[in-house]
Amino acid sequence: MSIKKGLVYVFTGDGKGKTSAALGIAMRAALSGMKVGWVSWYKEDKWQISEKLLPTRRDLEGRLKMYFVGEGFYKLPTDHATPQRHCEAAALGLKQAEKLIGKVDVLVLDEVNNAVSDGLVAEKQLLDLINQRGKTHLIITGRGATRTVLEVADLVTEMKKIKHPFDKGIKAVKGLDY
Repeated sequence: MSIKKGLVYVFTGDGKGKTSAALGIAMRAALSGMKVGWVSWYKEDKWQISEKLLPTRRDLEGRLKMYFVGEGFYKLPTDHATPQRHCEAAALGLKQAEKLIGKVDVLVLDEVNNAVSDGLVAEKQLLDLINQRGKTHLIITGRGATRTVLEVADLVTEMKKIKHPFDKGIKAVKGLDY
């Protein structure tokens, strides 16, 4: 059966693994010869996260473009940006995603669900991206996916937190968490 429209995968929930699942799909797609775009709504370009190195790998050259447009996590204790700056960064993420739709085979919208639930991206804007996808497969991550996004998705996985090292005061581990 031939797919006429790209599939929509959603990874949501309060548990760890949403971005990690998206990374796995992005790597599988890129290593299979597909072009992959990645837009992160909260991760800052200056953050030293491991996945930022992926586009520089020779075996992925020209097949993976990653954009980290965020200003950090919104309204958390580590938040350093103004609400206006967060809104500007979210708008930049939307523009970047719109540029990539139709030009890549797979487009990851990392933490866009958070941006919607935080009021930085309107649900209608995300639904418009979904409707404009054409043959581009979308991978949508983040907590709090809306009911409508869940309904239009082809695959939905909810990560449920049972236990997390952070609850014991253990900070994120390079290579495992970022």
